[in-house]
Amino acid sequence: MKAVVILLIFAVLVSALSVVQTQHASRKVFMEVEQLKKEQDLLNEEWGRLQLEQSTWSIDERVERMVTEELDMLVPDSGSLVFLVP
Repeated sequence: MKAVVILLIFAVLVSALSVVQTQHASRKVFMEVEQLKKEQDLLNEEWGRLQLEQSTWSIDERVERMVTEELDMLVPDSGSLVFLVP
């Protein structure tokens, strides 16, 4: 009878330690998930800024201004255009 009680006490202690260890692991995973959510939010903000920057850089007027000012390119006059018909 005494051995059964000692065995049960041992089982309860092992079970309690297992619960503590599981809770600790759960809290650790939860903190990691929260950190990853914060990182995701920061990356989403940066992605939005990069998309806005890309749309700014690709505006037709800006491209045309760069072509004319920096590359000295001009729109050809209608007399110098040649159209090929297949």
